[in-house]
Amino acid sequence: MEYKHINRFFKFFLKLPYFFYSERTSFLYGKRLIRITTVGRTSNKERATLLEVIGMHNTSPVVIAAFGENSDWVKNLRKNPKTIIVWSNKKYESNVFWLDKKDSENILKSYKKNYPNLVKFYEKLMKMGWDDFSNLPICYFPEKF
Repeated sequence: MEYKHINRFFKFFLKLPYFFYSERTSFLYGKRLIRITTVGRTSNKERATLLEVIGMHNTSPVVIAAFGENSDWVKNLRKNPKTIIVWSNKKYESNVFWLDKKDSENILKSYKKNYPNLVKFYEKLMKMGWDDFSNLPICYFPEKF
């Protein structure tokens, strides 16, 4: 499913945290949300995206592109892997690293165990089974690379 096919209520729900997330307030969200700032692949302007952290790879936050390869932030990072991260009480520069299928499946299995109700919500929202999410781009942002 693509973002443009989601109804207005869910779009509003998905965008709501953008209004309240900043460097000053990021610690309030703990380690559940992360803001990545990429460089637009055609505009060369900074683009901020707020994502849910679905797990950890060593000590680095892991995120998933629920809307797949067509997500603008994924396209931007494929062209330029450098990004600025605001996560919990940290702000740092990083490069993106993409997980392989096996690591992706392990992260998703752990997430399903910890958040079964959210998994059901995402399956319904995206109209796909949780196992299919491992086919989506999943990446992490190490603090030191």
